[in-house]
Amino acid sequence: MAERVRRFFRFCKKNPSFTVGLVIMVLIFVLAVFAEWIAPNDPYLNNPKIKLMAPFTDAAYPLGTDYIGRCLLSRMIYGIRTSMVLCLTAVAGALVLGIGVGIVSGMAYPGRMDSVLMRIVDVQMGYPFIVLVIILISLFGQSIPSLALVLALSFWAPYARNIRGSTMIQKEADYISAAKLMGAGNRRIATKYLGRNVLPGILPVVPMDISSAIVIESLLSYMGLGVQPPIISLGNVMGDGKNYISTNWWITAMPGFLIVIMAIALTLIGDALHKQFDPKLRN
Repeated sequence: MAERVRRFFRFCKKNPSFTVGLVIMVLIFVLAVFAEWIAPNDPYLNNPKIKLMAPFTDAAYPLGTDYIGRCLLSRMIYGIRTSMVLCLTAVAGALVLGIGVGIVSGMAYPGRMDSVLMRIVDVQMGYPFIVLVIILISLFGQSIPSLALVLALSFWAPYARNIRGSTMIQKEADYISAAKLMGAGNRRIATKYLGRNVLPGILPVVPMDISSAIVIESLLSYMGLGVQPPIISLGNVMGDGKNYISTNWWITAMPGFLIVIMAIALTLIGDALHKQFDPKLRN
């Protein structure tokens, strides 16, 4: 355990961009977890007397207020929690589905099962992404579990194709042959041997997909197709200001800046992991 910690800190020292991205995401995660204690005001409490207050003009409302006088900073902090839970759940679901399909398909190659699964993946990857999301939302609804399912179904296919390729290579390795000689069945080989050896290939993609999921969720909520009030997400906080964007820019811009910061931080993490796990890019 101590050696793993030392290796982690050495990795952070060698990759300052990873460290910066990780620190930003840890701070954002802390905001999400402790929103009740950190938010300066009740995010649902409205006060028409102070509506559309500009940012940095009142210490009690550091980022100003929205069109009905709610604290923008408090709503953003609570919105982080919803967006993070939704997007992490979606990417986790996509990982489970993609890894499962990829391993089954790779182990079945060549065969009918592999052909059927890969045709499904081809259709999924060839369909326009935003159109697919809108169709799935119309079928499953706009609750948080439904949105997580929709995003998971939109992200799983690249994982499946990546894992399939890795599985096809790994299943010919000597350690798999040795496991078969010792009597290991397909289920044990898939879970105990293949799973842990094919995961590093997709690990760098996970932060990127979390970033994409946050942006997509925000876009959908901004359009009114995502998380619905009274639940607060970064997207519908942005959407609160779409009718005032030319005069009261901060209602849309402030959560937008936060989404950009989160996307940059996750991209820095993913890029550093990509360099670490890709032998061609290692120094």
